Amino acid sequence: MTTEGLPFGLAAIKFWTRKKFKGTTALKRKINPTRVPIEQKESIRWLENLRQSTDLLAAPGRCVHIGDRESDIYELFCLADEVGTHFLVRTCVDRLAGDGNHTITDEMDEVAVKGLHRIKVFAVSAYETN
Repeated sequence: MTTEGLPFGLAAIKFWTRKKFKGTTALKRKINPTRVPIEQKESIRWLENLRQSTDLLAAPGRCVHIGDRESDIYELFCLADEVGTHFLVRTCVDRLAGDGNHTITDEMDEVAVKGLHRIKVFAVSAYETN
């Protein structure tokens, strides 16, 4: 986006339906979902989009991929490291960090803030007209 908020576009998009993954919720009750290969999960779309966009833009070091809690998956972190790109993920688990003897929260508490960005979000009602 520009500083005025004009979007340039999307680097990757994935259309999918839950029909392909039908039965995965029931499967979670029978087996540990962490044992299911990522290729058989809906989460594979995060990896596919990361790879597609970094390939398209041909400058992975300049990219920052942004994801919600659903993108908080180990395989995404590994792929981002592998292709040399960056990510910002809203986590849902306080994962182990560094040597494994402390968590991400512990590590973040030890570092100084390096920057602050304020973003104004304007809500527009569907009934408003210009």
